[in-house]
Amino acid sequence: MIHLERNKIRKILKELRERTNIMSSSLFTSDGFVIEVDQAPAKEDKDYYDSVCAICSSIVCLASQGINTFQDDVSIKQISIMAGDQTDIEGFEIILEPINDKILLGVVYLNTLNLGVVLFELNNTIQKLVTYFSSVEQDENLEGAKASD
Repeated sequence: MIHLERNKIRKILKELRERTNIMSSSLFTSDGFVIEVDQAPAKEDKDYYDSVCAICSSIVCLASQGINTFQDDVSIKQISIMAGDQTDIEGFEIILEPINDKILLGVVYLNTLNLGVVLFELNNTIQKLVTYFSSVEQDENLEGAKASD
């Protein structure tokens, strides 16, 4: 199995934070396991982000099940969770978006940031991650084909 190049993923997430001033971004599996976290300097430790990613994964799973009760074969494109008031300087928002069937991206940012910029940069970041994970998946498939020859 090909190991993920963590430096490439870190760089993609760090660039998102630097361009937008978001608080953090977390890349995690649909099971809630952390792949990578990029955060502004903070006191949170790894256990904190393990818990956050597990909770976010559960939210996406529950939302998917809820959506499928209305219509089968419809997938979630984005989940947005707002905490606090929009005018509250302490308020923040969490955006959860799938990268593929198995990987999700969670972004946390203060309500005071420009939402248009955050969404634009988030979309660009997701495209980079989709491309990256598509190439990793392709390499894994080729590696499996070579092993079976």
